[in-house]
Parts: sequence; C-alpha cells; structure tokens
Amino acid sequence: MTLYGHVSRGRRGEFMHLLLGTVLVWAVGASWLEGGLSTLAFAVNSVVFVLAFLLHELAHKLSAIKYGYEAEFRLHTWGAVVTAISVFLPLKIIAPGATVVYGPYDKELMGKVALWGPLVNIVMAIVLLPSARLAPQLGLQVAAYVSAFIALFNLLPFWVLDGLKVLRWSRGAWAASFIASSLLLALSWFL
Repeated sequence: MTLYGHVSRGRRGEFMHLLLGTVLVWAVGASWLEGGLSTLAFAVNSVVFVLAFLLHELAHKLSAIKYGYEAEFRLHTWGAVVTAISVFLPLKIIAPGATVVYGPYDKELMGKVALWGPLVNIVMAIVLLPSARLAPQLGLQVAAYVSAFIALFNLLPFWVLDGLKVLRWSRGAWAASFIASSLLLALSWFL
C-alpha cells in the first residue's frame, strides 16, 4: 500500500514500524496455516509471509526513490488494529501500514509506484504455485495464496489502497494486474 505525503518527516522509527508490521502480517499468515503442517513447512511459510510483505513495501519504496521521491514505511494505528483482529477472524485484512511517498504529485509516477508492490506479490505467487506442486510437504500453496491475496487486496480500487492510484493512471495496467492476482488467488485456493 502506498500513501502520498507533501513533507518528509524523516526516517526516524521506520525500522520499528516495519518490524511491527512484519509481525502482524506473519500472524495473519500463520493463522491461515492448518495444524497438520510440519515444523519445516510452518517455518518456510512463515519466511514467505514475511517476504511477501517486506518485498511489497520495499518495491514501493525503491520505485519511489527511482522516480526521485522520498519514501518510508509507516505503521497506521487503525490498519494495525484491524490486521491484528483479523488474525482471529475468518475474514483476513492485511493493512498494517503503508509506504508513504513524499514529493510533488504526478499521477503516472504514483500509479507506477503503487503498481510495483502488487507486482512483486504476483511474481511470488507465480513462482510459489509450481513449487507447491513439486514439494507438497512444504505447504507452499498457503504461501502462494497469501501472496496473491496481498496483491489482490492492495489492487482494490478504493481508499488508500494501491489499486485506486493504478486505476487513475492506467485502466489497462490495473485490469491486467487485478485479473492476474484474482486468477492466482483462485489457483492457489484450489491447488
């Protein structure tokens, strides 16, 4: 998820924000795992959940920097609370915070920055699906599902989610990425 800001607030606390966001995302991902997994499968899936979140946010940050913006991850109180509550509910919401981008607003550049996060998750799901078939004992279909879910959720075109920024920039890019993440989510569900 990306947000747009006008004035840089500096990098103080970004590591702690990322750490807390990572723990929350891991907890939601772990809540999807069924009790019958081996310790190795649980560990592998845990690493993938963390990577799905961190690489998503890092893609936003690095692409923003590439386009000349400043960017930092910030935890959001309500998003963190909702993410924490969803650990215990059947409906999962993964939105502990966002990469905030600082600089002059440009619809195309902000759309591109917003698209990079979900694209990382789409690529992860594409890689994880065949891996899940090749090594079913690792339970990677759950990791593929979580990665596709993060992409699809972030591509919803409303509020501060990435999808609205992508849609405002390019309907084609939004539709292609939304369809891809939807198909990957369905494939991982039925694997």
